[in-house]
Formats: sequence, structure tokens, C-alpha cells
Amino acid sequence: MITIQNLVKRYDDLLALDHIDLSIGKGVIFGLLGPNGAGKTTLVSILNGLTNFQEGEIKVFGLPLTKELAAIRKRCAFIPQALALYENLSVIENLRFFAGIQKITGADLRHNLDYAISVNRLQPMLKQKAGTLSGGQKRRLNIAIGLLNNPEILYFDEPTVGIDPDGRNEILETIRNFKNDAKTVIYTSHYMPEIEKLCDEVAIIDRGRIIRQGLLETMLQEEKDTNLESLFIRLTSSSHEGSYV
Repeated sequence: MITIQNLVKRYDDLLALDHIDLSIGKGVIFGLLGPNGAGKTTLVSILNGLTNFQEGEIKVFGLPLTKELAAIRKRCAFIPQALALYENLSVIENLRFFAGIQKITGADLRHNLDYAISVNRLQPMLKQKAGTLSGGQKRRLNIAIGLLNNPEILYFDEPTVGIDPDGRNEILETIRNFKNDAKTVIYTSHYMPEIEKLCDEVAIIDRGRIIRQGLLETMLQEEKDTNLESLFIRLTSSSHEGSYV
């Protein structure tokens, strides 16, 4: 589904991504775990064509990202940390507006609207202005907007930041259920309990380098750690030994 080979991203003298290799299969929930500034958002931005890179190769659906970006984007959705909606419009008006931007019409529009509304449990608030929604409800609307093109891959960049525990649990449950629809999810976070609760596979990224990746359960067994937090602390601590920052 997604293959990344020898990916390098520099911002002037800063090496943001350091020769990254990564493979993500179809229908998995894949976690990118790392501290703030580790390179998670940079990597997701590159995969969505929002940021360029200097070296390496990326293929999505077997297509080269640099040559087939438009075709790839039609099959993906990026749900950013910042809310992308109009607070003065109602929930349904927001959904129809963003569907119109993507030129989704006819039977596709009806099907995709129904799916986005149902998955995010928005039916009771369709006529409510987005600005009056709770933080968790706004996040669910944000996710619904990302579903309007019925994507095969969804990218989530720390979607639960600033959300209360109940709202966070609702969002995680919504994302977990995407597996039932054979969608692939790439989920970035520095909250280890979220990754451990949600993801099948994990890549731990620190200072622009992937320091461990694989099936979460297998990683914990191989490293003889009881949970992701203990594994993360040990791996990131050892990766800093001998470094000067």
C-alpha cells in the first residue's frame, strides 16, 4: 500500500528525516509514535504532497508519489490537527460544501454523505452550526469531511489533542472501526496509551530516524517489555546516547 525507501528531508541545516525506510500494508492501523519534533508531521505532510523531500522514493498504491500525486490524492484523506471547517455553517452545510469542492455528486455524494454521517454519529446535529459543537463533536465533523471522497487511506495527525477523555474515546472508537471497512489508517501521536489501544503496527520515530517498527505485540514480546511506554522510553533513551544536541 505504502512503501518508503531511503527518505531524506532537510530544512536548511536541519535533518528532519534521516534515510527512512517504511512499509505499510492494506487495512492496518499504523501508528507513528514519537515525541514532538521527531518528524511525524513532516513524514505525513510528505505523503500527502504538502512538503517536498530531497532524497528517496515513495510509492502509494504502487504509484510513484512524485509523478502520480493527483491520482493518489483522490484515494486518500488527510485529517489535520487543526480543524478545517466553517463554524458559521451547519454540520450538513459543511459536509455539502466540502463535497462540492471535491466535485462529488449524484449517487457518490449520497452514499459518501450517509457513510460519513453514520460513522461519526452526526445525524442528531446536522442542522446545528459547527461553532456550537463541543470539541469532540467538531473533531468528528472534521473526520466526516475527510471521508467524503470515500478514501482508501486516512492520515490522522494527532487528532485528539485538546479533547476531553470522553471525546477522545469516541474518536478512537471511530478510527478503530475503519478496519471493518478495509481502510488503511496512519495515525501519529506522542500519546503511548492511544497507540497501544488503537494500532496493529507501530513505527517509533525519534530525531528523524525510525528506531523500531513492526507488529506491536511482536515488538513487545521480542524486546521483553510489558507495555509500549516502557519500550518507548528505553529505545529513545538509548538512541540519544553519544549524541550532542
